[in-house]
Amino acid sequence: MKELSKSYKELMQWMSKNPEEVIKNRQDFQERVIKKRCFYGDSAMPTTLMPLFLKQKSLQNIKYACEVADTILEKSVDLYFSDPYVRDYFAYHPPIPKEWINTETGYKKNTIINRLDILFDGKNLKFIEFNTDNPGGRGWTDIYEELYSENIMYKGLIGDFGVKSQRSVVNGEFEAIMACYKEMNFSEPPRLALMDFGSSGSRGDIEIIRDYFIEKGVEANIIDARDFEYRNGKLYSNGVHFNMIHRGLRAEFFLKYPKELKDLHKGIQNRSVCMVNSFRATIGSEKSMLSFISNPINSHYFTEEQNKVIKKHIPWTRKFDETITMSKEGEEVTLKTYMISNREHLVIKPATGAGGYGVMVGKSTDQMKWNSVVENYSGDPGWIVQDYTEIPTVKLPVIRKNKIVFENKFLNISPYVFNGKYVGSLGRVSDKDVINVSSGGGIIPIFTVKEDETSSESDINVKLKDES
Repeated sequence: MKELSKSYKELMQWMSKNPEEVIKNRQDFQERVIKKRCFYGDSAMPTTLMPLFLKQKSLQNIKYACEVADTILEKSVDLYFSDPYVRDYFAYHPPIPKEWINTETGYKKNTIINRLDILFDGKNLKFIEFNTDNPGGRGWTDIYEELYSENIMYKGLIGDFGVKSQRSVVNGEFEAIMACYKEMNFSEPPRLALMDFGSSGSRGDIEIIRDYFIEKGVEANIIDARDFEYRNGKLYSNGVHFNMIHRGLRAEFFLKYPKELKDLHKGIQNRSVCMVNSFRATIGSEKSMLSFISNPINSHYFTEEQNKVIKKHIPWTRKFDETITMSKEGEEVTLKTYMISNREHLVIKPATGAGGYGVMVGKSTDQMKWNSVVENYSGDPGWIVQDYTEIPTVKLPVIRKNKIVFENKFLNISPYVFNGKYVGSLGRVSDKDVINVSSGGGIIPIFTVKEDETSSESDINVKLKDES
């Protein structure tokens, strides 16, 4: 770890002294990013000038916490369908018909392709939200690892100290979807439709996944969901029969075309196709899920191991309609008054949605604006309040006015858990404390360090707190 830290710092010092070479390298790198289809909208995905390295111990901590959290999510979604109390708790689920959510999938697990976003400073790990609807970035994650590993600026550093994942994320998705397909006992060979509506900002991500299925010998095509026809108990698009669907858009987008999607829904309801993720997976994406999980009155639903993970890794969270509740300090409080009095220690978020929209961090929000949102939405189950977790920062080189300077960036990590198994992580950074690629953030590739398990060095080689 000492050698890695030394080499890492030496590379950053070289960058600061050779801005022209760094800028030229970055231009070439961005061209390769676009060729590899890592773009959002019409632009290359923004990425950092340096990768992040995690110790083996950090990786094992993340893996364990995420795989247990996945079982907690699965248990909670199961309870939605079997326990009236839990079903009422999530009455404000994403605005899609209950008929879609209640449709049985044909395979056992409710959520398959999951991303569990965390804040991790090398020691402390907190889940901030779960994405079990349509988590993005799965195809990009492995590609960025490949691009950085091949780049002349990072090749030696990564080759000497980093562990390559061998396309673990996209392969994990392939294995998870194929496992669901096999569980449904179709008699014919699989044919996958990667479903969207003709265009999306992250279409390149879908294309990468499609190509991997083809590479593995499974016929796969990107299909406009409106083109499906249901006849003789099967789903077709342009005369071609499909028996697997990769749902490439959030569930709410399927409300836009009720007439055009009738045949698709018939095929799903009649189990003529294996769709991953199913619409019932959206229950796990509700931010109120963290409220249900973190509230001690619900602890009897979970095992001893699950409750330990909840206590250690799930921040105190409550829905706005829980007007009288237990505070994080263990006192009975009126939630509205508590939120107004403790702004600097809290975060408020819409219970549904994505992209960081509507999220307000108390310590960086004006008191009057905060009070207004609390007053306007008090009692509304569509909003949650959460204990603020200090956001780690990492000092990174950036290009400013043709020079290389160093700036602190907020960091979060987005681990992927597919069919209950941790497969890899996507790192994201931002100048803002609400970190999201779609709202101005960027990608930081993550590599695990080659090291002896007995290493006593710092839990993460790059200090996440600025020590200068």
